[in-house]
Amino acid sequence: MHFIKRHAFVLILLLGLFIRLLVMFHDYSWDVNNHIVWAKDLHNRGFEDFYTTQSSEVYASLYPNYPPLAMFFFYLSYPLPKIIFSVFWWLNVHIPFFPSKLVFFVQERAFLAAMMKIPAIIADFGIVWLISLFIKKIKFSKAAARRALLLGTSLILFNPAFFYNSAYWGQIDLIPIFFVLTSVYLLLYKKNYILSGIFFTLGLLIKPTPIVYLPIYLFIFLAGGFKKTLMTFVASAIVFITAFAPFLGKAYDLFSPFKIYFENIIQAQSISFVTNGAFNMWLLITQFKGIKSSEPFLLIASYDIWGYIFVGIMTYLIIDTLIRGKLRKDHTKIFYAFFLSSFACFLFLTKMHERYTMLMLPFLLLFSLKNRYAFKIFILLSIFSFLNLYHSWAVPKIDILFRIVDSRTGYMLFSAGAVLLFFNLLRQKTKKIP
Repeated sequence: MHFIKRHAFVLILLLGLFIRLLVMFHDYSWDVNNHIVWAKDLHNRGFEDFYTTQSSEVYASLYPNYPPLAMFFFYLSYPLPKIIFSVFWWLNVHIPFFPSKLVFFVQERAFLAAMMKIPAIIADFGIVWLISLFIKKIKFSKAAARRALLLGTSLILFNPAFFYNSAYWGQIDLIPIFFVLTSVYLLLYKKNYILSGIFFTLGLLIKPTPIVYLPIYLFIFLAGGFKKTLMTFVASAIVFITAFAPFLGKAYDLFSPFKIYFENIIQAQSISFVTNGAFNMWLLITQFKGIKSSEPFLLIASYDIWGYIFVGIMTYLIIDTLIRGKLRKDHTKIFYAFFLSSFACFLFLTKMHERYTMLMLPFLLLFSLKNRYAFKIFILLSIFSFLNLYHSWAVPKIDILFRIVDSRTGYMLFSAGAVLLFFNLLRQKTKKIP
């Protein structure tokens, strides 16, 4: 027991890694096929004109629709099976008792799919590392800091929503979250505005999802003054353009990266339905009827417009209540504001995917380490996130669980519960959120 207590953190890391190794080779989602073919095309065709050239194999979209940094990660992961095969083949030839079947397994597509999951798995552990950095800055006693570290690490590495998303499903939603957390840490505790802005930009260069954090981030950032803001904007723009540079042909200019990002990535990222599997307010209204988000809803305005109106109002209330005038006094309020604003985006913006439940969990975890009430919410929303994920990708198929989440009663109750929880948290303001 003394050994376990003394080395608890290392044991948690090893067990978290074991869980991911256990599931990463078992199965993968349809989307991973996109990651594979994009990486293959980059290796076979090169980078130039990548976003305007149709993919050699089509699984969900005709053209690539992930930002450049994500493509670099796929590009680096793609050769791993060949490298590992060479090592295994040498071992198989020179060591008689080496298991020969491993050589054949490395050649299977399931193994290649598993290699494409490695960046997201690394992001899991990167988030754990960042949580440990935040804990050092939050006011804890020495004993409480150790408990918070063990608890925070466990709630990431043993949380089904996290390892199901990254190591099993093969999605990359946690990678941009890692960059955003790094950005916020640099902004709040290092006061390094330029580096913070660059890391936030790197998050956007993985997926557009960090946009949900942008209102809160900008409100905090702009307090640094005009000069720092301008310098950061220039540095971030340079990084953004540079990331796109290998993918552009000769006929492009400096504005092309921004045009490609908006037209080929943001507009092509999501299916244009009111909801794309998310258990949110729009599911209560439209269910899974496949209504386009551009169609009129109330007073002729489209579902999209109403989503922006709702989120705009919620964001104003969150900023006004939680962080206005408190930027230097209480950083935990800022964590809570990031959580609540991303929760609002998930519930009220259109075209939301079930995977975007992940956006609210890390910041809620940071806040909940010193707040028992918020800790209960974190557990509740982790379960909610996993069930929403499982509804869209029910692997392994557990009939009773799938019947619950796929039934009209089930997903309507989950959606209604999430909306009611949000408004309850918004109504409470700072009464129960000290």
